[in-house]
Amino acid sequence: MTFELDDLDRKIIERLANDARTSNREIAREFGLTEGTIRLRLKRLTEQKVIRVTAVTNIARLRNPILAYLWIEVDRSEQLSTVMEALAALPEITFVSSLIGRADILAMTLVRDGAHLTRYLHQTVDQIPGVHRIQYSLAHQFLKHDYRHTAILS
Repeated sequence: MTFELDDLDRKIIERLANDARTSNREIAREFGLTEGTIRLRLKRLTEQKVIRVTAVTNIARLRNPILAYLWIEVDRSEQLSTVMEALAALPEITFVSSLIGRADILAMTLVRDGAHLTRYLHQTVDQIPGVHRIQYSLAHQFLKHDYRHTAILS
C-alpha cells in the first residue's frame, strides 16, 4: 500500500530526522501551525507506518564496531522471499534488501570480530533453507551514515 506524502509531511519527517526529541509544540511553532495539526499528522504517519520514532545506536561511538555486509545468493529465485523473511526474523540482522546485480540479497549485522562473524554465518545464516552462498564485506570505519533512510542498530 502506498501513501502519498505532501509538503508538510515531508517537512515534519525531515525535522524529526534531525532531532526526533523535538516536541510537537516546537515543530508547530517553527512551521506556524497548531500543535494539534502536528500531532494529528504524526499520528497518521505513524498509523500508516510511514514513520517510526525510535532510538538509534550511533555505531561510530561503539568500541571497535565492525559492520558486516552479507551478500547472499539463493539457490532458486522462488526462494528469495522466504530467505529474506528468515533473515529479517533474526534479531542480529538489522537490514535486509533484495538486489539486482552482485547478489540476490544484502543483509547487514554488527559483529565483534571475524571469529564472531564466522560462527554466526555457519551456525545461523548458512542453516536457512535456500541460502546458496554468502560473501561478506566488513566496514570498520564510519565517516557518515544518514539515519533518515536506514537505521543500523546494535
